[in-house]
Amino acid sequence: MLINLNRTEKYEKTFLALGTMNVISAYGKNSRQAVAAACERVMEIHGRMSVYDKGSDVARINENSGLGAQEIHLDTFSLLKRSLEFSELSGGSFDITIRPMTELWGFGKKQNYMPSKHEIERALHLVNYRDLLLDVENCTAYLVKAGQSIDLGGIAKGYAADEVKRILLQHQISDALINLGGNIVAMGHREDGLPWRIGVQNPLSARGEYIGTFEASDKTIVTSGSNEQFFIRDGVRYHHIIDPRTGYPADSDLLSVTVICSSSTDADALTTSIFVSGISDSMNLLKSADAQAIFVMNNKDLFLTEALRNTFKRSYS
Repeated sequence: MLINLNRTEKYEKTFLALGTMNVISAYGKNSRQAVAAACERVMEIHGRMSVYDKGSDVARINENSGLGAQEIHLDTFSLLKRSLEFSELSGGSFDITIRPMTELWGFGKKQNYMPSKHEIERALHLVNYRDLLLDVENCTAYLVKAGQSIDLGGIAKGYAADEVKRILLQHQISDALINLGGNIVAMGHREDGLPWRIGVQNPLSARGEYIGTFEASDKTIVTSGSNEQFFIRDGVRYHHIIDPRTGYPADSDLLSVTVICSSSTDADALTTSIFVSGISDSMNLLKSADAQAIFVMNNKDLFLTEALRNTFKRSYS
């Protein structure tokens, strides 16, 4: 859709990729070409990193676990390398080899399935980021144990969002809003010249109801929360964000965490890591990425890092 607002061309495209709905809105005379090129790039990343697309780099790595190294595209190799770096930084709270465990729990697929302790222990044997071996010289990846599998769902959207931003800038687009399934990149300003106003979802309310808002320009905003997929059994709430170290849903007293920084790749991995680890273990991670964060606790308390305390406007008390 190409329209004219205040003499500024705007082009917006909605499309499906990376298992989610995505929207790119760009302002400027090159907006149509810029968005088209950005969408093409996202589809390239999808084709290489989707766990479900047979023939993708990720699918081939998984299919050949315990059998042999697979030559992969530099895109995939670079993101695998960054994923392992985050695994080390987070003490294992971020781990892309989590897939056997998430498949066992089956949130979104199985109906309120509660695995047995034995099943969890067996799957946990397959979860270890140190078992993913990368060969930089040959650009290959290898999972050591048969049955192991990786899933880049916790970081690929961030990488794609960073790539969209890079491409828009190459096309001289400085004002845009990128939304890849909730991974937001706010570039420049809105068409009225004001900063983008970002709402943070209330994890206990319907989609579109916010705990508060803040203004952002040239920042990425990513949220992880337990409100999307969960079930309650015997008074216990089980959600879809699994702690790779225990095999059970993360127990960090958090309902959601929102991270604001410059890199969407970093923000994507940080939200998962922090949700698993909790506030007390997250501050060094945030500092390493020069990031700010908004924490919503299980008891509905709200905590903000220092730079947000004077700019975040709460919607409820």
